[in-house]
Amino acid sequence: MANQTEDCATAAHHSPATASGAGWAFWATFAAFSTYFCAYAFRKPFTAAQFTDSLFFGYDFKFLAVTTQVIGYSISKFIGIGVISGMRPAGRARALLLLIGLSELALVLFGLLPRPWNLLAMFLNGLPLGMVFGLVMGFLEGRRVSEALLAGLCASFIMADGFAKSTGAWLLQQGVSEDWMPAAAGALFLLPLTIAVSILARTPAPSQRDIAARSARTQMTRADRRAMIRRLGPGLFAVVLMYLLVTIIRSVRADFAAELWKGLGQEAAPAQFTTSEFWVALGVMLANGSLVLIRSNLLAFRISL
Repeated sequence: MANQTEDCATAAHHSPATASGAGWAFWATFAAFSTYFCAYAFRKPFTAAQFTDSLFFGYDFKFLAVTTQVIGYSISKFIGIGVISGMRPAGRARALLLLIGLSELALVLFGLLPRPWNLLAMFLNGLPLGMVFGLVMGFLEGRRVSEALLAGLCASFIMADGFAKSTGAWLLQQGVSEDWMPAAAGALFLLPLTIAVSILARTPAPSQRDIAARSARTQMTRADRRAMIRRLGPGLFAVVLMYLLVTIIRSVRADFAAELWKGLGQEAAPAQFTTSEFWVALGVMLANGSLVLIRSNLLAFRISL
């Protein structure tokens, strides 16, 4: 979509390998996987808590916390259409670290404020996180092997979802309170995320063969975005609507996993959140990655839909 159209050209001189080198794809996938995996630690650990003793405005506190974070996250996605599509490639890494830092500060505020006022902090937490995926994806797109690279990125948020909740459940077992657990979980991942982003920033620019096969990714102006919407608006609307519906279903399943396991008659151990996602991640990675074998861009697009 429009918010993932930047060029990687200015990152080339920082790269540990050229775009035609044998090892760059592994390191790019590893860095993207690790970056987004760590980013989930600033969004999902709080869903491991049940907040069963809190009821506000006639609603369960966890329901309100999930809802306010999703509202902030969704608004961020629309803001990202303009921000990310017009961002210079050299600014992506700094933007990633800034957004994650702001989300962690919001989690600290969540611990400081009493309920239900800390719901505002959860909204502020979701507001920067909605742009993280687009920034990470910008390092990987526009290449002949983008499907394989993005398969690793997609696997990251499936595995990270379970691991983030496992981390949150483990912190609760260690005696961390439900209000401070989200900030504590994020703090554990600050250093790994910084290292992963530093590696990702060294991803080489697309080669000339990549550009010939997939076209160059350039910065988009407001006029460019309007022209694209006029030309592709109905199709984009259909894709966004389907994405929204599927995301709602997935979020309910993911954000209330602790309650679902309890409803099935089993108290979920911390590791269970991670192991239950493993086979899902493997299947998605194989399905998405196999698209790299299809050389026709249009056919691959139709199959992916």
